[in-house]
Amino acid sequence: MIVYSPDGDWLRVVFSCLGTTWPEIRKPFFIWAVLSLAYYVYAEEEHPPINKDSATILGSAMSFLLIFRSQQAYARYWEGRSCVSEFFAHLRDFMMMSCIHVHGGQSTMAWISGQPTLVGTLPDDQFDQRAREFRCNLARYTIAYAVVMKLYSRIALEGYCVGRISKETKWSVDWDRLRLRQLLNEEEFRMIDDSLQIKDEGFNKSSLAALTSAFRGRHESGPPSSWPDYFEVNLERKCRMHCVILFFLRKEVMRSANDFANTVPWGVKERFAPNLTDLLAKAQKSFDMINQIILTPIALPYACLCKTLCMIWMISNPVTLDHTLGFYGSYITSALIILALLGIDAISTELENPFGDDDNDLDLLEHINMLETEVLEFLDLCGDNKGRRNFVWRRVPAFVAGSSVKPIARHLAYGELAGEEVVASQSNTPASSHRSSDRLLDSGRNDSEASSRGK
Repeated sequence: MIVYSPDGDWLRVVFSCLGTTWPEIRKPFFIWAVLSLAYYVYAEEEHPPINKDSATILGSAMSFLLIFRSQQAYARYWEGRSCVSEFFAHLRDFMMMSCIHVHGGQSTMAWISGQPTLVGTLPDDQFDQRAREFRCNLARYTIAYAVVMKLYSRIALEGYCVGRISKETKWSVDWDRLRLRQLLNEEEFRMIDDSLQIKDEGFNKSSLAALTSAFRGRHESGPPSSWPDYFEVNLERKCRMHCVILFFLRKEVMRSANDFANTVPWGVKERFAPNLTDLLAKAQKSFDMINQIILTPIALPYACLCKTLCMIWMISNPVTLDHTLGFYGSYITSALIILALLGIDAISTELENPFGDDDNDLDLLEHINMLETEVLEFLDLCGDNKGRRNFVWRRVPAFVAGSSVKPIARHLAYGELAGEEVVASQSNTPASSHRSSDRLLDSGRNDSEASSRGK
């Protein structure tokens, strides 16, 4: 996604190339320009008869179809943007309410009762430990759910509709897999990894060491040269990745629900469990809407009609030019009209699917990074500083940091599952300006502990 200032230098916007329609339309536009110029020179000498009425009628009908298509594409774009906001809002509320409702033990109750100075002096009992395990599991599952959505948006259209993905997409998918492996244990990761269905002999290497070694020392060089240009994807129906994560989340909530017999005294009261599962259901609905936008493009007959009429009008336009109006009145004006129509068609195609890795696609990485920082803050706010210390930061490579509107320096990993850094501290990445990731997190922990003890 490209962010620009509409109140800034408008010349910079006019002459921009990256992310605009120009790279997509320049080839057909130049072909039309050459053919139209050749006919203009011919018309100046031969003075052929002119029939503008047919071109005017065709142009009006085609303009209406293109404008209607662009409106529908823009509506889909904003619907996708709304679904993304709702998805992360529901995950944020789910994590927040889970941290609030879990009962815990004596240390948690001291914090809830407004006695933070006692938290550091009271030993953790078994109920506090179970509550901490619950919070940490939900935290890593919630972040993994967001990462799964980004991974799915990369391959949904190319992989699960076309049946293959490019090696650049496969490279990004492998990075998302590494992130997931540092949030999920081996069995959990295997269940999600099997749902990808990418045909690659080395794809089943789900060990943390194998995934880490693939990026360490060569993350800036891109996909290996030995890779093929495309990887085949199995189109057989299997359980989708986000359904697996949802199962983990719902199972964790129900496992911690405390019934009328008080069998789980440290957990969430039973009457609050439906509220948490309802937030997960809303997040799932937003995910399914995003999936619908990705996999359901504008109907092919409509798109075919628009492009066919546009092509016919471009071919017939030169023979309907009124050369008596001069070079500007006939040739330049028609060129601007052709440029506008081709641009509207290209914009519509771009906006129909705002998910993926294109220049104008929605920035999901920024939302994920914000969710990571908020999850850690929720652990602090509920007094679970030890739970926060279970998570560590890891630096991200430049090709990931640069794909976000706001360059991302690091990502979150679970301490017991985290691998070694794959990006050296002196690498050319926004993360290089930070201290060691673990020291960064330690400084935040110390500040939190100091505030919690009233220092």
